[in-house]
Amino acid sequence: MLESFAHANVLVIDDNDASVRLLQALLTRSGLRSVQAVTDPREVLGRLESLDPDLILLDLHMPGLDGYTVLAQLRERASAADLPVLVLTADTSREATRRALSMGANDFLTKPLDTAEVLLRVRNLLETRALHHSLQQRQRWLEASGRITRELLAGENNEPLRLIADLSRELADADIVVTTTVPSASGEGRSLLVAADDVDGGNLAALAESLCANLAGRVIQTGRPLLLDDAGSAEVSGAPPTLVADVGPVMVLPLIGTNSVRGALSLCRARGRPRFTDVELETATSFANQAAMALELADARADQERVLVLEDRHRIARDLHDHVIQRLFATGLRLETLASSLEPGELAERITERVQDLDNTISEIRTRIFQLRTQDTDERRTMRWELLQVVDELTPVLGFEPRLHFAGAVDTAVPDGVAEDVVAAAREALTNIARHARASGAQMSLILDGMQLSLDIADDGIGMRSANRRSGLTNLAERAKEHGGTFAVLRAPLGGTQVIWTIPLPSAAH
Repeated sequence: MLESFAHANVLVIDDNDASVRLLQALLTRSGLRSVQAVTDPREVLGRLESLDPDLILLDLHMPGLDGYTVLAQLRERASAADLPVLVLTADTSREATRRALSMGANDFLTKPLDTAEVLLRVRNLLETRALHHSLQQRQRWLEASGRITRELLAGENNEPLRLIADLSRELADADIVVTTTVPSASGEGRSLLVAADDVDGGNLAALAESLCANLAGRVIQTGRPLLLDDAGSAEVSGAPPTLVADVGPVMVLPLIGTNSVRGALSLCRARGRPRFTDVELETATSFANQAAMALELADARADQERVLVLEDRHRIARDLHDHVIQRLFATGLRLETLASSLEPGELAERITERVQDLDNTISEIRTRIFQLRTQDTDERRTMRWELLQVVDELTPVLGFEPRLHFAGAVDTAVPDGVAEDVVAAAREALTNIARHARASGAQMSLILDGMQLSLDIADDGIGMRSANRRSGLTNLAERAKEHGGTFAVLRAPLGGTQVIWTIPLPSAAH
């Protein structure tokens, strides 16, 4: 009669050992696994949290503390819906019945007990509590769905998978949650594992992740949820026994988007814990659907923001090219004209130097324009883009951003095989600066002049003061030699070290 509530915790509070043993035998034979007892009513409050009962069977007349007082204390802790109490007593007076019910007892039976009636009353109270609990669960799942939608649409959360995993693990009382998304056209699939604080992270978490990866693929393919009472069941017989040794109930939910299944949400409990119910499956499935919709809306909002950013970048790039560069170029021409009209001397030389500074500034602006126009687009993998990526990668290590200068058709005239070595040489040189130079600045130039390609990198560091520094430049020299080129290490104009890596290009490149 009580097998459907096998995992319910029932607590008997009675000072009579014979009555306690009778009730324990009756309830366990009917399907309950956990029927505990407290024979001293004064211990009830102190042990209530650890016992965590779903139902209490309470005697009224006990020494030290009567059942009415215990009932009053219980109701201060939990309502009749959260913790039902069935009073079992030999007191047949109407006053006892009215007083117990008025103080919050859910039901009342007098001794001697009819065993069938006891079982029916216990089942009814457990069913009522389960219904109340399921309504609360539905409400919490709905609130969680609303929270996900609000946070993702408002841009308040940058880790949607973690938010979904954390909320679902708490609401489903799971030990392990694994979220898996399928690869999209714009990126790779993602996976995230969240475990309860008391879970053995090295064992159960690893097993559950492997298990859920297997089950998640099935759910993503079919689009239907999967509910297993035991991970070691025949439905996953293809998995090694050691894989599922510590995993019990499993619930895997599809994250269904508008046009396809976006991924899966896998919830696992440790072996021996209660199975996931049909009600939990229903509410969790609704949550997963809402979460998938929120993910899609958040992705759409992110795509829209990305388009706006790209449009803004292109506008800035266009304005830099059409206005700033043209003005700098015109200013440089006027200064050159002015210098040519002057007699040779210090003033003319200073003007010529400022013209060169303007040319370098124009080159840097053109590099930035290229960055703006190629970020988040498919216009990638050119020589210029590769070197910009190297600079972005090593800037945190260097502590500063090197200045870049490009001259010539470096994006179109350099063969792929040569380009790979140029990028490797640039990375090697900048890495050496980060390790040894103690520099605060550096500049890198890539110049294609006719059939000669030169990579020039200079820093303002401490210079070549250690023989160990030379060993870090061996690769640069070898790469230049392989292409029939040269490699030189000089004292930089900035006071540090300058490396010049020069190679001839194959005639086929022209």
